[in-house]
Amino acid sequence: MRLFTLLVLAGVVPLSAADVAGKWTGQMGESGREVVFQLKAEGRKVSGTMSGSGGEPRQVTKGELDGNNISLTIASEWQGSPVTLLVKGQVAGNEMKLVVQSEDGGWSTDLVVKRAAE
Repeated sequence: MRLFTLLVLAGVVPLSAADVAGKWTGQMGESGREVVFQLKAEGRKVSGTMSGSGGEPRQVTKGELDGNNISLTIASEWQGSPVTLLVKGQVAGNEMKLVVQSEDGGWSTDLVVKRAAE
């Protein structure tokens, strides 16, 4: 048992990843626009969609879970032009604290989403 504890503390044995599967909802920054994530996870890989107030789901093109850290890349659009959104943050039980930003760094906002009751 001591060896396992030492390996975990040393980072040799990965800790289990947070559970992110399901529907997550919240309001984006100062605008208060509703955001909905519908996520699936297979090991460290995360897939799914993100929908804004318009309701159109945008595909997660790349998603990764590393312990409690989540990162998503989402193909979106703004005023008819394609935009790639980068979402990064931490999962704590039924809440995720995220930062959403454009790939070029020209825009960002904080976002807290909570797991929706099933």
